[in-house]
This record gives sequence, structure tokens and C-alpha cells, in this order.
Amino acid sequence: MRQFNLPDLGEGLEEAEIVAWYVNEGDHVVADQPLVSVETDKAVVEVPSPQSGRIARLFGGKGDLVKVGAPLVEFAEGVQEDTGTVVGEIDRTAPARAVPAAEPTRARTAQVLPAVRALARKLDVDLNLVQATGAGGMITRADVERAARSMVDAGPAEPLRGMRRAMAQRMATAHAEIARTTVTDEADVDGWTKGHDTTIRLVRAIAAAAKAEPSLNAWYNAQAGERRLINRIDIGIAVDIEGGLIVPVLRNVGERDAKDLRSGLDRMRADAAARSIPPEELRAARGGA
Repeated sequence: MRQFNLPDLGEGLEEAEIVAWYVNEGDHVVADQPLVSVETDKAVVEVPSPQSGRIARLFGGKGDLVKVGAPLVEFAEGVQEDTGTVVGEIDRTAPARAVPAAEPTRARTAQVLPAVRALARKLDVDLNLVQATGAGGMITRADVERAARSMVDAGPAEPLRGMRRAMAQRMATAHAEIARTTVTDEADVDGWTKGHDTTIRLVRAIAAAAKAEPSLNAWYNAQAGERRLINRIDIGIAVDIEGGLIVPVLRNVGERDAKDLRSGLDRMRADAAARSIPPEELRAARGGA
């Protein structure tokens, strides 16, 4: 017996959700045959078999979360050395980035009487989420009861999965580490011809701005307190699909003409809608639009 573990899916992803099994226990498979499709926070990916043999056991069912490195399949025969399959191609030219996990919400210093704290436990109310209306920032019984009613009106809690969980984690991390700024300006577009490709024009404008001011295209390492200027200009384009936002990367926009950029963007949007976008097109976004 030999176990095949969920391989590294790239970009610091730690787990994936099982979408569908293509094999059953007892089936004979060959090397590179698709075993299962899994959904990460970015795409649906097929995981191939690392060897030929008979499937003795499947770990997990549809909808289950599997950690990278956790057992996925157990083979009964045809044992070969697992070479640590990596799905997708890792960009070796880009410096590695550690994606920090979202920090848990810190408890507030609001004043809470023991009786009110006991009521919160009874009603299953998180005091960190209660808006205090009492004197001096004190949480009152009414505050807890109001929060409990709001929870009932909102319906049962459900765990975040896939893209929505990743979005929440990264937004929390960005809120904690990145200074929030807004830059507003006006541009006269009356001279643009009718039917002009506004999106591609904006993409090329961003590329021109990054060339003029290189600090706009940089990686910031909060832990090390350093930045790294990037020569090539890649722009992440958020695509709204069912289930959340997905951000494929339009590569090397500073060196491509408008026609080539439009063709690439249309293909990325179609792939994103079908959840079949290649993993390499989701890695190392260096900008956003």
C-alpha cells in the first residue's frame, strides 16, 4: 500500500476543496490519468495520478477540504516512488513571496460586566462583534440581546470556502499591512473615437505610469521592511464570476500592442468564467485594475 498526498498546487495555497472524483475504489488507473478535480481559491484543477495501479482507498468526498500534503489516494499495487507532483508550472524567475495568513481578530478592551458576559455565552454572541452603547464604551445587556437578534435575522453561519474565504483573508491582511489611500483625478476623453476599447486603454495607461514612476510597480515585504522594484509590468484584472472575484494576470502589458492585449483579456475572461484558467495565469500578480 502507498498513499498519494495532495500535491503542492502553487502560490502558497494550503488546501483545496474536492469537486469531483473521476475514479472509484477498486479501479485500475495509469500514470497521469486524472484522479480528482479540486477547487482552490483561484481555479478548479485536475490532479493526475503519479503512477499506475489499483485504487485501494479514496480519502474524502465531494465538498471536503484537503490540506496540501494530506492523503488523497491509497494504491494497492503498482507502487512507484512519488516524485512530489506539482500541478502547473512554477515561475522560477520571480522572487518567492510568503502570503501571510490573516491574523485572528484581536479582542477589544470594551468593559463587560460578568452577568453580561454570561448572557453572551448563553446566546452564543461574540463580544468582539458587539457594538457597545453603554457609558464609557461598556457593553450592555441590550447590546448583547440586539446582536443575538441580528444573528437570528441573518440566518445560520456558514463557513467560507474557496475564493470567498481567500478574499476575506487577503482583504483582512491588506487592511492590516497596507496604508489605505485614494487618488482621484480627471481625464478628458472627449477626443476618444466612438467604440474605443476603454479597458485596454486604461491597461496601457497603467503600464505607461509604471514606466514613468517605477515605484508603482514594486513588491513590499512588510516583515523585512523592504521593497523590490519590478521591471516587467503584469496587471491583475478582477473578473466577477459566480462565487466571487478571480484575478487572472495579464502579462508583460508594457511590451504588447492593443490588439494582443484585447485578445489575451478575452481569453482570460472566458477561462475564468469556466473556472479552467491555467494556474500560471493566476500567479504573482504585480498590479491591479
